[in-house]
Amino acid sequence: MIALSHRGPGRSQRGISLIELLISMVVLGIITTMLITGWISIQRATATVTRTDNARATGRDAMARISSELRASQPTALPTPSATGMPASQTPIISAAPNSVTFYSAFNSAAANQDGSGIHALRPTRLRLDTAAQTAPWNPACHTLYWERDMNSNDSFGDTSDRSIVLARNVANLQVADPTNGTSYTPVFRYAYRSGADILWTDNAADTLDLSSIVGIRVRLVVDAKMGGAPKYIDTTTTVRLRNPSVD
Repeated sequence: MIALSHRGPGRSQRGISLIELLISMVVLGIITTMLITGWISIQRATATVTRTDNARATGRDAMARISSELRASQPTALPTPSATGMPASQTPIISAAPNSVTFYSAFNSAAANQDGSGIHALRPTRLRLDTAAQTAPWNPACHTLYWERDMNSNDSFGDTSDRSIVLARNVANLQVADPTNGTSYTPVFRYAYRSGADILWTDNAADTLDLSSIVGIRVRLVVDAKMGGAPKYIDTTTTVRLRNPSVD
């Protein structure tokens, strides 16, 4: 005779019900969604901080080079006495405009180290905001600031022997109005000039400024940190006093 065993109520086996399984899946889905959302938020915040830091670094590095170039600018001839005995006005500035300035400079030239004056090593040098739209991956609504040097001094910056480097990308000066200047853009360059006993400022958009009267240049760069969409601008400004400006 075979005895049959019986399980008591306390020994019964019970599986997971469908309701419990659904609840577990919902809870797991909520937790997963929260983790993914948090991870995406962290990534976006990190990208924003990185872009902002890069924009600040762009403006800072460009300003450092621009300031060094302008402070090192000098005329190609030494001042000569005038009829009154005072040195005739000399200027290193070749042309001055709101978004470009051209001047004589020997900054960073090895040849300048061979001569204290550096006059023989001077070359026309230009700081220029290119008005052409940038292409991907750069923001097409912004522009590029260039440093250029005419190495053979033939009044052209496009020869194969000439030099050109990018100082800053995503420059938004042409997109940002300047209420203090009354323009629909923000000039990269504004010029301090002597008018009698006064020092006045202009961006020389009319191209009528006596270049020999320029004593300083204010540089302002507005760099877009977002590369697209609603802009976030990093605004950097510095003022450079030219070396040995005219005191007439």
